[in-house]
Amino acid sequence: MTFLKRMLEHSGLPLSVGQFWWYSFCYWGIFAIITFGQLMMLWLLREGVVMRPHEVFIWLLDGLFWWSTTPLVLYASIKVPIAFKVRQSSILKPILIHLAIVTFLNIFINLLHYYITNPLMYRAVGKSVPLENYLFSFFIAYTASFGQYLLLVVGFNKVSYIYRYQQLKQQNFETELHNEQLRGQLANAQLQSLKMQLNPHFLFNTLHSVVSLMVKNDIRKATLMITTLSDLLRAVLVNQSADFIPLQEELKLTRQYLDIQQIRFQDRLKVEYHIDPASELCPVPQLILQPIVENSITHGISDIATNALIRITSRVTATGMQVTVYDNGIGATPRKPSKGMGLGLQNTLLRLQQAYGAEGRLEFDQPNGGGTSVTMYFDGRRPGNNNEHQNPERI
Repeated sequence: MTFLKRMLEHSGLPLSVGQFWWYSFCYWGIFAIITFGQLMMLWLLREGVVMRPHEVFIWLLDGLFWWSTTPLVLYASIKVPIAFKVRQSSILKPILIHLAIVTFLNIFINLLHYYITNPLMYRAVGKSVPLENYLFSFFIAYTASFGQYLLLVVGFNKVSYIYRYQQLKQQNFETELHNEQLRGQLANAQLQSLKMQLNPHFLFNTLHSVVSLMVKNDIRKATLMITTLSDLLRAVLVNQSADFIPLQEELKLTRQYLDIQQIRFQDRLKVEYHIDPASELCPVPQLILQPIVENSITHGISDIATNALIRITSRVTATGMQVTVYDNGIGATPRKPSKGMGLGLQNTLLRLQQAYGAEGRLEFDQPNGGGTSVTMYFDGRRPGNNNEHQNPERI
């Protein structure tokens, strides 16, 4: 029974031992009924009588014998599978091996009948089967038994292969699903990490501005800036669990940040918004605009005495969405020396790449007429995770 369980486990068929014997009985039973009908007709044509009870008993033993050899037959099919490949030699060898097994089983059952069943039957009913009848039965039944045997071997190989293939396919699907979930969890963790880096950086820069006002003894502006900062932080905390928020919500946060900067610049700073209505509900990473606006203020308009301008533009295109931050700062004139992008812009680029892959990128433009624009490109239809990254030029 343990041998049979191991064989079923190896085959991959979802069968219990009881089901195995039942299906085997049905398989051999169908052929037994067909054989019984053939023998009845053969006896009628040959001897003019139907099969006698002792002959029916021998037929019944034959059927039980082949049914009992089913585990052996299937074990042979596992050890010597018949695979229909291009090379003829690859299929000829296993067929010859199975032919030898069928020959052995046919010889064995006939010898068993002649030396054991026949004497017992003679003692019980006084009748026996002559040797020539066994030889006749051997040659007549040999072809049919080989066909039944081969059908069982090939059918078992194919059904077992299908079940194992389905199991491997299901396992592969579950593995891919698990890996995809892990990739999503990793991407979310990286986005959270980048966002946590950004918040202290932004807070530090704002508090530095407050300290500068305190040093200048401008208490009123410092107080107003701290109050506006608290409103901004409160708005950020409301959405702290969200990696993506609608663009209109992101613009509210950006306005609050620019309100803080307008306290600092007073009448020197003008802010314009050109927002495509179709883009307002598009999801964007939270606080994705603030570092770009801060870069425009720090490296663009901080030294302009009057008429400083920051313009924020958004539009939806066929390939996604574009959000541009323009300032009328020093433009093509080299900006203050820095080692590549600062933490804020590096963080923004990493967040875009992590969220949108190759579709998320930053482009800088400094026209000869002056000013600088920084444009974000990403898929505005839905946020996604992609591991493809690109390396933009450092400025």
